[in-house]
Formats: sequence, C-alpha cells, structure tokens
Amino acid sequence: MQYNPALDGLRAVAVLAVVAFHCRLPFTGGGSIGVDLFFVLSGYLITSILRSEVTETGTVSLGRFYWRRALRLWPPLLLMLAAYAAVAPVLFPARDAVIDTALAATYLTDYAMAFWHEPLMLGHTWSLSVEEHFYLLWPLVILATRSLSQRALTVMLGVAFIAATAWRIADAMIWQDWYRTYYRFDTRMSGLMLGGLIAVMPWRPKPETAGLVGRLAAYVLIVGLLISPFRSPGFIAWGGIIVDLAAGGLILSVISTEGTRLHRLLTSRPLVYLGVISYSVYLWHYPLSRLLRYELPSSVTFLVVAGFAIVVAALSYEFIEKPLKSMRRRPAAPEGAI
Repeated sequence: MQYNPALDGLRAVAVLAVVAFHCRLPFTGGGSIGVDLFFVLSGYLITSILRSEVTETGTVSLGRFYWRRALRLWPPLLLMLAAYAAVAPVLFPARDAVIDTALAATYLTDYAMAFWHEPLMLGHTWSLSVEEHFYLLWPLVILATRSLSQRALTVMLGVAFIAATAWRIADAMIWQDWYRTYYRFDTRMSGLMLGGLIAVMPWRPKPETAGLVGRLAAYVLIVGLLISPFRSPGFIAWGGIIVDLAAGGLILSVISTEGTRLHRLLTSRPLVYLGVISYSVYLWHYPLSRLLRYELPSSVTFLVVAGFAIVVAALSYEFIEKPLKSMRRRPAAPEGAI
C-alpha cells in the first residue's frame, strides 16, 4: 500500500494529546481520545496491509506478519522496560518492578489494569496490549474471510463495529466500573473494527466532501479534548461512539484527497517526524509524567516529559528501529499504529 505521510501526522497529534493529558496540562482533560485515534488508525493500516497481501498472493503469511510485528514492537518496549526496572527501586520504591515489567512485556496490562489496577507506573502499556491481541487475531480473521467479496466483507466489518460498540455499552451500563470497561481488549475493539471497515469499504468521499468531513471530525475531537469527562462510565459507553466516528472521519478525509488544508497541515515535516517516532514517545513518557506531575506545574511537567520522550524516542528510532527495518521483508509498508 502507498505510504501516506498524513497518517503519521495523525499519530503525532494523537501522541501529543496523550502526553498532555498524562501531564495534566490544562484543557486536555479528554486527551485520552488520542488512544482512540490510534486504535482506528491501527485497524485501518493493519487491515489494509493484510488485504493487500491477500490480493497479491491469495493468502497471508502468518509467520512473516508476526515476525515483522515482533521486530517493530518488542525491541523498543523491552528497552523501556529494562530502564524502568533499573530505576524503579530508587524512583518508585513501593512498586514491584519484576511484576510490573512482566505484565507489560507479556501484553497482559489491559486485563491487569481492568481488574487489579496494575501495573500502575506502566499503566499506559494497556493500549499496547489491546493492539497486540488485535495483531494476534486479525491475520486469522483476514485469512478466514479472504474468499468474501469486498461488499460482503464491508458488511461483516460494519456489523462487527456495531457489535463491539454494543458490547462496550452493555458492559459499562451493567457493571458501572470505569476500569473494567476502559482497559479491556474485548471492550475496546470498536475503533479497531471501524478502522478495518474504512480499509475495505469501496466508497471514498469526493475532495469537497472529504474536506468537510475532516473539518467536522477535527472540531468534534477538539471539543472532546477540552471537555470529555474522563473516568465516566457513561462517556465510555456513549461518548465512545462519537470519538470513534470522529477519528474515522479524520482518517477517511486524509486518505481520500491530498488537497485539503487538514492534509497539508498533517504532512508538515515536524508532525510527520513526530508521528514516525510516536511509538517510542508513547513508551517513554508515562513513568516520567507519573513521577513529575504531582511535583511540578503542569506546563513545566509537559515540557520536561515531552522533551525527554522525544529525545529518547529519536535515539531509539535511529539506533534500534531503523536498523531493524532491514530485517523486515517489506520495509516500505506503513507500520501499524501504537
């Protein structure tokens, strides 16, 4: 599939929103919607890559897909976890660094956070766990549905999005437990399904319509960033629909045309580069934000945390992630979102 730098721009926007939220920067109380944007983007990219392989070869090479995912995701994660384990006895003496890192390294944080609120200082790795479960299962789904027509697959993924949304709403309404609903893979699949739906559906808006869709989606997400009530079961249940659809609208806009102001903004070089290194920015920012946000003003915390995470992520990208690209079969293909 053809590389679209605007999608890296979307990654940059998403990671900045999350970092600002975790640093408790004013007017970013809904910054967790950056994770929702990541999920929809990941569903779109991974489905596009797998469906392209099916179109070209008639099948999906599971071994190659899992190997590429492991090379992309594990080395930066293990580096961050090793650093956390080294400093945790000093900076976080109340934590059990062995358990924390084991949960994160084995991608169990989503359910551990949902039911036990652990590992607290590595809680951000819950979204990596959600995505890892998706990566494990989704190639099998694409392989099993390879004989379906584009129309049939579009209908199937539309139904999957509705079912995943209904399951999240039911879980939130029945249990009234924000932790239980927010973190689990099975209750956070709707964005991934919507991204997959966007990847396979044949319709794309015309440039004028794409521009309008992109602007409306951006306005909705900005409002959500400013006012969404975090840790509200009601918002997780019902507001999640709006956030998913707005994230999907942004992606649909930038993949449909390059002529909009939104596309030009997202393809600015600083945003694209930040999007390229966004995975490691996400990995490194959270423990430091937990350490500083109760000690420093929020603006200072954001500047220190964002600056530190960007520098470390740039080094990780240059010396770890880029060299590993040569070990993957299709280095030109876009990476999945974090």
